[in-house]
Formats: sequence, structure tokens, C-alpha cells
Amino acid sequence: MTGFPPPSDRPKSTRSMTFGLFRPVLFAIGVIGLAMAGLVLSHRSNPEIAALPPPAKAPVAPVLPESASAAPVIIANSEPAPPPTAVDFGRAAVPPIDFRGFQMKPPETTADADPPAGDIYDLTLRLEKGDTIEKMLADIDVAPADRKQIAEKLQSLLKKRRLAAGETIELTMQTMPDQPDAPRVLALSVRPQPEREYIVSRKDDGNYDAEEKVYKVSPRIVRVEGERDGSLQQSGIKAGAPSAAMVEFVRALSYDVDFQRELKQGQKFTVLLEQLVTSDGKVTHPGRLLAGELKLLKRTVTVIRYRPQGGADGFYNPQGESVVRSFLRTPMDASRITSRFGMREHPILGFSALHAGVDFAAPSGTPILAAGTGKVVSAGPNGGYGLYVKLQHTQDVATAYAHMSRIGPGIKPGVSVRQGQVIGFVGSTGMSTGPHLHYEFLKGGKHVNPLTQKFAMRGTVGAKDAARFQALTKQYLAQFRNAPVAGEADKPTDPPKPTPKKTAQAPKEPAPSQVAKGD
Repeated sequence: MTGFPPPSDRPKSTRSMTFGLFRPVLFAIGVIGLAMAGLVLSHRSNPEIAALPPPAKAPVAPVLPESASAAPVIIANSEPAPPPTAVDFGRAAVPPIDFRGFQMKPPETTADADPPAGDIYDLTLRLEKGDTIEKMLADIDVAPADRKQIAEKLQSLLKKRRLAAGETIELTMQTMPDQPDAPRVLALSVRPQPEREYIVSRKDDGNYDAEEKVYKVSPRIVRVEGERDGSLQQSGIKAGAPSAAMVEFVRALSYDVDFQRELKQGQKFTVLLEQLVTSDGKVTHPGRLLAGELKLLKRTVTVIRYRPQGGADGFYNPQGESVVRSFLRTPMDASRITSRFGMREHPILGFSALHAGVDFAAPSGTPILAAGTGKVVSAGPNGGYGLYVKLQHTQDVATAYAHMSRIGPGIKPGVSVRQGQVIGFVGSTGMSTGPHLHYEFLKGGKHVNPLTQKFAMRGTVGAKDAARFQALTKQYLAQFRNAPVAGEADKPTDPPKPTPKKTAQAPKEPAPSQVAKGD
């Protein structure tokens, strides 16, 4: 080791001590210099500041000799520096705004607005029993003066006629903002007949005026198509045909169609109807039957309405043969046969006996038709037959109808009936297991099978009507395909049901041994 002391113990020199004293001052000077350099750079990068002229130099006083130092120094007055402007601060000067010539806009004064109009709406009312137009309007809070005037105007059109209970009244109403509980009637209309409409309207002066509209009525041919689902008559009504037209169609078919053996579920039919329609599309008559077509399994049956010269309306087949025969094949549109003619074991008595007729199952209340023209021999209760009607058609031929729920109006012994006339309604009176018609056919006082009888036709179209009938037939056959469809929205949308299998043929008739009344 040397004899020198360690660095930490060495005495500090005067130079190092001076540097230590001035080190903070030097640091401050460096920071100030950096700040000044940054300020210069920022001023040079700003074009507005760079474009300014350099500031004017202050005048320097001349240096006088020492000999003149005692004399007073006079400095000329310099112009004062202009005040700083917006340009000196790095932004464009904003010109002063001259507010002369401006004035505050006065508040807008709104003119008195029209009162808001009331809501207009339609209302349909129905006259109840004992109602009047004035009473009906009072029930909806129409002003007394208005309802009285409306009733008087309407009655002036109706004259002595009165509106029936159930009549529909169409109203156009308006609510009044100043009287919310007293609506105003703008128009009232009633149409008791499709071809006539009575209208009462409010005028601008507040009074009411009345007018009658008469619509032109003209015929229109339409068609209804359907499939059998249940009875043929009800299937047609569901498809949109009127009941009266379907009754005529069923009766016209009943002379030639065996409803029990030929009529099946799902079979298609078409009927042509002649409707009466007003000029604005209102139907005044739902339609009378002009022609009908029924598609059976093996054939198509067509009936045509025709009125021969000097004769009455009747139904004919396309060959001009009248469909009317001396007797109906079946006395109603029944759905099925439940018991045929012949020997069988009685369902109630329990022994074998001759079933002397044919049983047709049908809903209770189904109309029963007279199979032919004749006279009522018996009408009333008859033991096991229940309510019973017997008709004598000729000296040798009679028909009988049993188990009725009630007998038809006006049917009593001695009264004459027409073929197809309603003589009673299906029921289950007497010895019966359920609603059905027991139908008997008698020749010479003996029971025979009604389903095997052959009946003669009534007649054909004469020679003088043949050409007109054939032209009409051709027209109707084309309209079965081309006529507009009536009641299409009401047609059933269910898929057609499969056609059931054919029923077995009736067995041969055994020799009658005993006849049991009743089911």
C-alpha cells in the first residue's frame, strides 16, 4: 500500500467546490435556453407571426464628450406604440358588428283557428219489437229536434207502410266536440226491399231531406257445386243453394234415383239457379232451380226445368222425358236402409216375422213425402206403428208411413194429397228402436217390396216444343261448367270422403208367413 489517503478522505479542491456551488444555476440557465429555443421555433412555424415586420429600434442617444457630460440631455418625444391588435395574438381580427337598423321581431299573433271537426263513423242498428225510429235515435242520444225531423221525413217516404221488427237501419254519425254526448246524424238509410232504399240526409243548413232510390232488378244465372256429405238437401244448402231449390232437386231426382242403393257419400252435384239481382248487386231472390246434375257411380242424372206451351213448369231429362212417374222411388232423402223387405227376427218381439216394408234411417224431423197423388185413408196413432199415415192412390195401390214424430199440417182422413207433398216427419213412435221411416207398398191389399216396383212415366215434350227444349238443354249443359259460382265462400273446404262400398243386394223374398206391426 502507498501512503496516500483514500479518495473519500482526500481534501476537496477549490475548483470542485466552486462547480458544486454554481451547478443549480447552470441547470436553470439550460432550461431557460431550451424554452426560448422552442418559442423561437414555434414563432417561425406560424405564418401570421412570421409575416409581421420587425419591431422598430428605439433611438440611441449620442455619446457626448466628457466635457459635455454636465449639460442636460434632451430626448425627442417619440410617437407612442400602437396598442396591440388581434393579429399580434395570432388570430384574425373580427370586424365590429353594426347593430344599427336591427330591431326585435314582435311575437306572432295567431288568428282564431276553426273549431276541430268531429269524428265521422258508421253505425248499424236493428229495430226491435215495439221500436220506432224516433225511440231508437233517442237511445243513442240524438238531439230531440233532429230525431223528430228524421222520423217525419222517413215516414213521408214510407207513407202508411211500417218497418218490421228486425229491420236493419244504417246510420252515418258525427261526434260534436262541443257536445260529446249528443252525436249528430248525417244520414240514415233503410232498405225493406232489395229494390227500394229510403235515405234521410242532413243538409248544410241543419235540416234533413229524404229520397227514395229504386234499383233495377234483372235475372242472373249462377251455379252451385258441392259434394254429398249427409243428406243431399243439407249438402246443397251448405254449398250455398237455397233450401227451396234443393227440395225441388231432390224431388226431381227421387223418381229415377234409388237414394238407398245409388246415393253415396262424396258424390258430386251441380245446380243452376236463376237469381234476381239489383243494379247494385243485392240479391232479391236467392234463386229458383233451373237444372241440376248428380254424378252417381255408374251414371249421371240430369234434370231440366221446362214449361211447355200451354202447360206448367216441370222437370225433364235431356231426352225430353218427364222425370215425374206415377210414384216416387223413395219417399224422402234418406241416408241409408236399416232394414229391408222380407223375413227377419223382430228386434223387439224377438220372433221371426215378415218385415212388410223398408226402414229408412234419417234424423228425427226429416220431412216425409207422399209417394204419389192420392187420398188420406188413415192418419193418427196405430199400435206398434206409432203415428201412421196411409194413402190410397188407385183402386189397387196404397202406401203407408209409420213411426212419425208428428203428422204433416192438414193431413187427415179424406183429404187429397199431391205427389211430393209433406205428409209427416221422421220420428220413433210405437215399437221403434230409433228415428226412422217404416215405408210400405200395397198392391191389391198385399204387401210388396217397394224397391222392386216399376213405375210408368207421365209423358214427354211434344213435337212443337222439341226444338226450343233442345236449345235450352244445350244452354244449361254448357252453363253447368261456365256459369259464375254462387256462394263460393260458403263452400265446405273439407277433403272429400272416400266412397263407401256398395251395399249388398236384397235377398229373395220368402213366402210371407206372419206380419208383425212395428219396427
